[in-house]
Amino acid sequence: MSAVIEVKNVSRSFKSVKKEEGMKGAFGLLVKPQIQVHDAVKNVSFALEPGSFTGLIGANGAGKTTLLKMLAGLIPPSEGEARVLGYEPFKRTHDFRRKIALVMGQKAQLWWDLPAIDAFDLIRAIYEIPTATYKERLNELANLLDVSKHLNTQIRRLSLGERMKMELIGAILHWPSVIFLDEPTIGLDVLAAHKLREFLRVFNQREKATIILTSHNMDDIERLCSRVLIMRAGKLIYDGKPAGLTQAGARQLRVRLVQTPSAEELATATQLPASAIEIEEGPEGESSKVIRFSVKQDQIVPLLQALMAKFQIVDMGIEGESLEKVIQNLYEEDKAVL
Repeated sequence: MSAVIEVKNVSRSFKSVKKEEGMKGAFGLLVKPQIQVHDAVKNVSFALEPGSFTGLIGANGAGKTTLLKMLAGLIPPSEGEARVLGYEPFKRTHDFRRKIALVMGQKAQLWWDLPAIDAFDLIRAIYEIPTATYKERLNELANLLDVSKHLNTQIRRLSLGERMKMELIGAILHWPSVIFLDEPTIGLDVLAAHKLREFLRVFNQREKATIILTSHNMDDIERLCSRVLIMRAGKLIYDGKPAGLTQAGARQLRVRLVQTPSAEELATATQLPASAIEIEEGPEGESSKVIRFSVKQDQIVPLLQALMAKFQIVDMGIEGESLEKVIQNLYEEDKAVL
């Protein structure tokens, strides 16, 4: 099966002028400006198959949005080559633009002063969608996202969740083959985020659209994505399945003790680094605190023995480490290598 998206050794750098403080710095800009280069994306390569749902994650400034903008054709790569559906994105051909969509959770793309239905009518005209097809798609999308009753309301008067749903409808009315989603659930409440995720899952499975999603919400990644790309400081540091991260990661041993030892006392008793120990308040009405130890599976029994030798255990449990925690650990490991 040929790849829908191919990225080969792509890098993107930005130049800016460095200014020193005060009037001396201002004059320096005129006489001899100092140019500094920031590498936003560094030598990234990957390929995605048709119909795949991929999570692109990383800390702020990791290069996620820059990479999406290159794939959508908004900016060109400084080096390397990117192809989407066989097109060179930055050429922005008419056919290419008809086959992709870019949704940015922090940037409105619809006209705020228009009712949603008028904005969608303009999109229909721009993409030359047949009227019957347009009405069928709009009705289906509005029902799936539960916004039919808001179609005649000005975009500016909608809640954040409702606006985000309208943005998504506007972006996919032309039925794109590739969809780029940059933080689509940012700022949404739990219910709105759940409905948006469920819609994306159904659309991906039914229409076989290839989707790349950036998000800081680990629920988005764990529930939607079959593949994860993790970026750090512009570099791709992981490419694989979400399960591959969590299966390779540690377990969390959760305990409550009769005593209330400090993190230092726990570290001394268990011979674990303080970074592997988290202490949080226990259930309401309980004086004991919840202690979580991040350990490998084969360390659990020796850890319990060490704890029981020093303390009295009230309650315990073993949990798989969250994807968020595993990714944090991965950042730390990669940072140590650098």
